[in-house]
Amino acid sequence: MVNSIRNDIANQISDRCIRCYREQEWYAENVLSHFIEETEFNGKRILEIGCAEAGLLKYYKKKGAFCSGLELSDDRFKNAVLLDKENSLDLFQADICNLKSFDNKIHEKYDLIVIRDVIEHIMDKKSALENIFKLLNPGGKVFMSFPPRYCAYAGHQQTVANIFGKLPYLHLLPNNLYIKYLKWIGCTEKKITYLIDTKKTRISINEMKSILDIIGYKIIKSSNWIIRPAYSFRFGLPKIKNPFRWLPILDEIFCNGALFLLKRPNS
Repeated sequence: MVNSIRNDIANQISDRCIRCYREQEWYAENVLSHFIEETEFNGKRILEIGCAEAGLLKYYKKKGAFCSGLELSDDRFKNAVLLDKENSLDLFQADICNLKSFDNKIHEKYDLIVIRDVIEHIMDKKSALENIFKLLNPGGKVFMSFPPRYCAYAGHQQTVANIFGKLPYLHLLPNNLYIKYLKWIGCTEKKITYLIDTKKTRISINEMKSILDIIGYKIIKSSNWIIRPAYSFRFGLPKIKNPFRWLPILDEIFCNGALFLLKRPNS
């Protein structure tokens, strides 16, 4: 599959992006569909916020859904367009916090909206989730996942090249010490800016529940994972739920992935 895709798009996209695309498709089949407990997608309208390479949407398109993808990043939007060889997806570049950036691109509401490992990067989470709520049909659902504020890699420091930058909980250092340490191990200014920005936008599980309640979402289902499902694809690890789920402080510390299934009430 990888070689075929690479040939079709004439080496315009990296192997890493191809792997991300394959993970997204795998996640749709092996995690998301099981979590939302649905098998019939024919005729459903699905939107993914932060669709990246849009592999997840490609899976549901094959199941007969009408699939839209909203992506903010220039590079990842370009990758999604390149990988959508049959031009079968409704892809557009926009900011979920800014209604004007996509109000002329969406003409009908959706049955399912996916925002997977994206909300933690958004500063104005309330605006994003309010806009998502408006895009749902009554009774429509949202799947959301994110690493909570105090977990081992909520700062996304696993993206640092130097092994000493990948230490768990490193992002919990005060900013001045964190920045000095990152410089000492050779991080670029661009990477440091990314890590500090990510640290600023983190959110705890309880904070997220509070925002959802204010907006009017109903939480249908949630699960917290000490080894989150995506790690099965990335590292071959077993999926393990957080054994400290019922102890609020330890839940926040040891939950490396929180999954929510939300619903817009019918009235």
